[in-house]
Amino acid sequence: MLTKPFDIRYDELDTHAHIGPVTLLRYFQEAAALDAASFAFGWEQLQEKNLAWVLTHMQLEMLGEPAPKQTVSARTWHAFSDKLLSRREFEFSDQDGKPLARGASWWALIDVTKRRLTKSPAELLALNPAEPQFITQEENFKRALPPNAPQTGEAVIYVRREDLDLNGHVNNTHYAAWALEAVPEGKRLHKLLIHFKNECRAGDVITSAAYAENEQILHHRLIRQSDGKEAAHAITFWH
Repeated sequence: MLTKPFDIRYDELDTHAHIGPVTLLRYFQEAAALDAASFAFGWEQLQEKNLAWVLTHMQLEMLGEPAPKQTVSARTWHAFSDKLLSRREFEFSDQDGKPLARGASWWALIDVTKRRLTKSPAELLALNPAEPQFITQEENFKRALPPNAPQTGEAVIYVRREDLDLNGHVNNTHYAAWALEAVPEGKRLHKLLIHFKNECRAGDVITSAAYAENEQILHHRLIRQSDGKEAAHAITFWH
């Protein structure tokens, strides 16, 4: 388990002087990387074995909003691993200890050369606690979009080299940002579910479209224009 404080920077504030969910996901990713490195499953250690972590799906629930110029604490831990997936929990609080967000994420190890999933090694399975600590229930990532659901927004995204991470593909936090880009202004996010399906690289063009299940629930499809494949699917819940 790792707890890491983050000082909110001015360039992370939105037009309402708040930090958004994507910034929290970036904080989580940094804390997760540091925690994984502490038990020899960090980026450098995995690179020596020609392996890398990839995020398959994740969920985030917003509980509050920190004030500007505050310190946000991220706490994360490896909850459980099975043959293919590892579950990692996370939560955020402000400098007074008030809960801000919580969530869960599911990761897999891939062979970097073959770009294929590989089984969880015995050393990782040995880290499983006797009683896993889960702070959220897994959401229904397969929730179906109702037929004839109206499209409520669309954005076209041009992938830049700056969007790529250490694994040579678009970092997962950008997918969440792209999904939210298609949401009309004036909404306040309650919950985000996102399932990552296909890698994106510099030069790709992505269509982000949002469809309304009802007034509080939107479905998002991120489509790669070059081949029509879905890069990610998200479901968002709004206040």
